[in-house]
Amino acid sequence: MPNEKNLIPMDQRSKTEAREMGRSGGIASGVSRRRKKSLREAADLYMSLPPVDKRRWNRLSKDGIAPEDIDNQMAMIAGLTDSAIKGDARAAKVIIDILGDCGKDQEQSRENNLLEVIMEFGEIDISDLPEVQ
Repeated sequence: MPNEKNLIPMDQRSKTEAREMGRSGGIASGVSRRRKKSLREAADLYMSLPPVDKRRWNRLSKDGIAPEDIDNQMAMIAGLTDSAIKGDARAAKVIIDILGDCGKDQEQSRENNLLEVIMEFGEIDISDLPEVQ
């Protein structure tokens, strides 16, 4: 690795130098988090606006979507769905991922219910089972 001689481990630095580096890293982290939050808020605002293109709005309305639910986010989902139906594997994967994120809580609750049923029977030694979060 080039410049390996320039790297000094934190345990070989003075306490004040390590503290100052940690402080500057924390400040940079805060700036980055605020920038990302601002970007998320801007994207959320834009996605909640109605589509500018009237043809797109009319198409979504014709597809049976209620007028108050038509926004850029719905247009994006409709476009992904249309692409997936036409055979675009990447669009299908995105939709599956979106739907999968919604179903994670249900899957975890099913796992917990299974563990509760197993524990009710009492016939199984649960000491060797991995811990469930």
